[in-house]
Amino acid sequence: SGHATVSLPGGCAIGARPVDLHLQALEAMGADLRVEQGYVKAAAIHGLKGAHINFAMPSVGATEHAMLTATLAQGETVLENAAREPEIEDLAVCLNSMGAKITG
Repeated sequence: SGHATVSLPGGCAIGARPVDLHLQALEAMGADLRVEQGYVKAAAIHGLKGAHINFAMPSVGATEHAMLTATLAQGETVLENAAREPEIEDLAVCLNSMGAKITG
């Protein structure tokens, strides 16, 4: 436990799907990441910790990913320059109904 290996995403009709913001958020929470041969190898043997994350640009996917990850991390996580689409608010309501404490 405490580790995962996932493939990097491909493109789609909209275009390339960069994951840099996702990876930066995971690293800020204490994940040790390596990108090798088209895969992201992540480890957080001692768990993830809350962090202050300032996204370089708003991203719905990265914001959702950080919110989901933060709910299982120890401590408080603050997201700045996060996406503000309606689905972000819906996710916060859903996570709060399951015991998270998301405000903002």
